[in-house]
Amino acid sequence: MLRTHRLVGGLWCTEKGIDAARAGVTALGTTPGHPVWIEAIVPDTAEQALLVERMHLPRESVDDALKPHHPPLLRELDSHLMAIIHSPEPGHEVHTRKISLFLGKGWLISIVRRELPMLDPLRTALERNPAYYLAAPERILHAILHHMCDVFEERVDEMIDAAEELEERALERAAGDTLKKLQQLRRRTAALTRVVRAQRDVFQALARGGHPLIPRAEEPALRDVANHMLRIYDLLEAVRDGILAAREGHLNAMNTELNVTMRTLTAVATLLLPLSLIAGIFGMNFEGLPLVDRPWGLPVLGGVMALVAIGTWRWLHRKMWL
Repeated sequence: MLRTHRLVGGLWCTEKGIDAARAGVTALGTTPGHPVWIEAIVPDTAEQALLVERMHLPRESVDDALKPHHPPLLRELDSHLMAIIHSPEPGHEVHTRKISLFLGKGWLISIVRRELPMLDPLRTALERNPAYYLAAPERILHAILHHMCDVFEERVDEMIDAAEELEERALERAAGDTLKKLQQLRRRTAALTRVVRAQRDVFQALARGGHPLIPRAEEPALRDVANHMLRIYDLLEAVRDGILAAREGHLNAMNTELNVTMRTLTAVATLLLPLSLIAGIFGMNFEGLPLVDRPWGLPVLGGVMALVAIGTWRWLHRKMWL
């Protein structure tokens, strides 16, 4: 599906379908000063042909835009710039969603493999100021990059909160699922760090300036976006440190619980040891054992065992083993 955004009579005009996109491309060529933004959502063969033949996008670039899990990149061509940008989805998924952006003179094309709901709030915000954004497609490019960074930072903040929560849980008690959740969070952090590392280079390349399609007035805004991505990279480092701290706290809590359990078992064994010794001695099948032939022998022996048990318990309690 193609969605074409143009400035008509000072208002934001959005039309769907390949005919609207073809009309926007035609107006772009015949009437200079009428920029257009074309959103391609899972473009079919005919829509891809329009982008390749009328907008002169290289076929390999379109294929890269539709390729799943393609890493971030910046490609500078003669007539346009191509950038692939990623942002994580809500939840605990490791994978990210990508958007491919093509910026030319007076036009911007964005391609996604399926609908990208995270762009809906941005589109609504852009429609409030059509004259500013649709008059210069590079401003829409900057707005998309900035919005993707904001979404990325929201997800990373959620990961920081999750790491802190797991660290608190690990310090309170060694829950059985804590280590599993830490491993899941660690895998997601590692995956996002690889994406951010590549995307950071893309943003820094855009921020360096010198691109004929990006006016110098927009370069400070792009530098801000590049700095934003650097902060996200630093936040991911903080997430990784939090995971390591939570994992160490979890292992320490497990060792502490194990030590307490072993101490308790040792104290119980120590309490039963003299009783077992007494019972073993008087349980031997020999004649002449004291108290064996006396009717009051069993109560006396029971009392002695009780006194030994109480004395041993008090000694263990004084040593803070029980």
